[in-house]
Amino acid sequence: LQVGFVGTMLYRGLPPILQRFQSLHPRLRLQLRELSSNEQRVELARDRLDVGFVHTTRVPAGLSQLLVASQGFVAGVPLAHPLAGAASLGLKALAGEPFAVVSRSVSPDYHDRIIGLCSEAGFDVAVRHELRHWLSVVSVVAQGLGVALVPESLAASGLTGAVFVPLDMPTGGYDTYCLWKADRNEPALQQFVAVVRDALAENPLNVLLTEQ
Repeated sequence: LQVGFVGTMLYRGLPPILQRFQSLHPRLRLQLRELSSNEQRVELARDRLDVGFVHTTRVPAGLSQLLVASQGFVAGVPLAHPLAGAASLGLKALAGEPFAVVSRSVSPDYHDRIIGLCSEAGFDVAVRHELRHWLSVVSVVAQGLGVALVPESLAASGLTGAVFVPLDMPTGGYDTYCLWKADRNEPALQQFVAVVRDALAENPLNVLLTEQ
């Protein structure tokens, strides 16, 4: 079973789902592929992926979906940054800072969300670094090369040198969906979707997603 995922799902509920599936179906082999949301949609459409975990609000026709995660954004700043010790901060405090962002070609929804949030706060983002993965964004912050707005689950990434500060404003949900082709009835795929449904049914969304 080919399972695609975006990197933040490693900190937001995917490992327990995979472990449960393997314990229930030990003879079925999972093959994991870390791909961007856009890449997963292409692979699903071409039947080169059975199921995907994506960050997007743009779900093509013909795909079934389950909301499996919803989280806000936090500010990521280097450890030596003056704002690193703040209990919370207003987004405008980051005006003029060099930003690291996920490339629009990789995640257009959330690239635009970050640019829009900063615009609403009254400043234009000074994009210095465009990267393919959220973990790369956090790594750039940890190296002292910029600041970022990142999904709050990345506070669990454990990268030394990056500090995550809550924002004093709502940022809206950063949603993750499980997608698969609606017209595919392969038993392995249906069994995997059933495990995802069971995990969500047994745990309120915000509880499931805080498990590490």
